[in-house]
Amino acid sequence: MFINRPKIDYDYYTKIDQNDIYVDYTNNRVKIINLNNVSLQSIKQIIHFASNRHLNKIICNCDINSFETLLNSGFQLEGKIDSYFKGKDAFCMSYFTIDNRKDYKNKEKENLFLLQSLNVKNTFVFKENSFKYNIRNATENDIDQLIALFSSIFVTYPSPVCDKKYLKQTMNKKVLYKVAVDNGKIIGVASADLDKKNLNAEITDCATYPDYRGKGVLSNIIYFLQLDLKKMGFISLYSLSRAINPSINFVLSKHNYNFRGKLINNCNICGGFENMNIWVKVIN
Repeated sequence: MFINRPKIDYDYYTKIDQNDIYVDYTNNRVKIINLNNVSLQSIKQIIHFASNRHLNKIICNCDINSFETLLNSGFQLEGKIDSYFKGKDAFCMSYFTIDNRKDYKNKEKENLFLLQSLNVKNTFVFKENSFKYNIRNATENDIDQLIALFSSIFVTYPSPVCDKKYLKQTMNKKVLYKVAVDNGKIIGVASADLDKKNLNAEITDCATYPDYRGKGVLSNIIYFLQLDLKKMGFISLYSLSRAINPSINFVLSKHNYNFRGKLINNCNICGGFENMNIWVKVIN
């Protein structure tokens, strides 16, 4: 396997030839945030930048106008997000600066979990009377409980959800956090990372305490998140779920999300780099 480079630098945003990028040491990658009249020369500069810093994956959600340029630069298509750009599709493109980052285990197990999840597609039914936990939006008063939940579930995570400052900065501004509560205790959470410019939202940060799993906690949180996002005018919802974790894939398929591809060794989660399944649902 490729080397998980120790984090010796902080993550930061910068610009290369008019293209905004995110230098993501946490996940050993570079993310191209936007492509402005991208050229082969621009992409070569970004690849050179990533290689020099031993960041061995470059990712980008591009529109059809940039698709061919990225392909000609050595990027490969890993998936698609329907209606990502205000109703226009995004293509999930990746470039690996070393071949080892493409290697992964558990291929048969991941494929089996995916097949099983597809067999339960569009089967979720909201049953108000049978779900006994309260679901509401999180507030700043919940931050300590959220950190306790996240830290108990994830050894490592792609974003700093165990950082109080990060949660306070993002809550109900860039990210809508929704929680399930049992007698004052937060037992589960999911969030929507809001891209208000493009009217898409990523369903993410899904966590439930083990004692409450199998009770529909996450399914019901996502149900209420979707209602809010539809009212807010969002068009496309998507989620990047751990391919090796069957439960989250089952939940998304039950909610009628469509499988749209797999991102290989995409992020550092639960102690190592994992593949992420792309699930997409167009709601408006």
